[in-house]
Amino acid sequence: MKKRLGDALIEKGLAQDKNSAFIIVTEGRILVNGQKAVSPSQLVGEGAKIEVRESQKYVGRGAYKLEAALNYFKIDVKDKICLDIGSATGGFVEVLLNHGAKRVFAVDTAYGKLALKLRQNSKVVVMEETDIRDLEKLPETVSLVTIDVSLISLKNILPHVGCFLERGGEVVALFKPQYETRDPKILKHGVIKDDEAREKLLSDFISWAEVSRWKIKGKITSPISGSKGNIEYLLYITL
Repeated sequence: MKKRLGDALIEKGLAQDKNSAFIIVTEGRILVNGQKAVSPSQLVGEGAKIEVRESQKYVGRGAYKLEAALNYFKIDVKDKICLDIGSATGGFVEVLLNHGAKRVFAVDTAYGKLALKLRQNSKVVVMEETDIRDLEKLPETVSLVTIDVSLISLKNILPHVGCFLERGGEVVALFKPQYETRDPKILKHGVIKDDEAREKLLSDFISWAEVSRWKIKGKITSPISGSKGNIEYLLYITL
């Protein structure tokens, strides 16, 4: 009897959960009977030989979220000046560089999180201990903004982005419903399990953004869940 590769990886202890299974297959680290696996959903037989190549493509798992958005929305990053808000270890930053960004301004309120190899990259401008809401200017106008922030609503971040973005510029924002409400009826132990409530929060945000003169060009569900298994979304927004 055949089963999904992702499930087989978890059962064999080669992946901790569906998220990690997705990552290691996407990285090209899984071989099935000597052939590189193409998807965690592909079917494998019980006697299939499954091997794991030891390597790591990105510095942070969030990279796979942005990778999915850039590919799905067909966003061209080559030679663009980019602003990444909420850089942390630099998953989004690394993806932007890999896609040919000319420069990336890496903004984060924390200090010392950005991976050393990105910190030393001449195309990365490290802006630690910096809150985008307090930032008044950048030395260059940016063409693309990426956002991955926690513990704060996107409604508190997006209004501070437009002044840095060129006309017609693009935004890819990770929408985290768990940070868009404090209603205890919806948010339980930091998790939103109600699909209808989650979709309503997303719909409300999109309506708010459009009233604020942003254009929502598209949305997809993140291929990797957020903290505590929360379902998140990637939004493609233009000014």
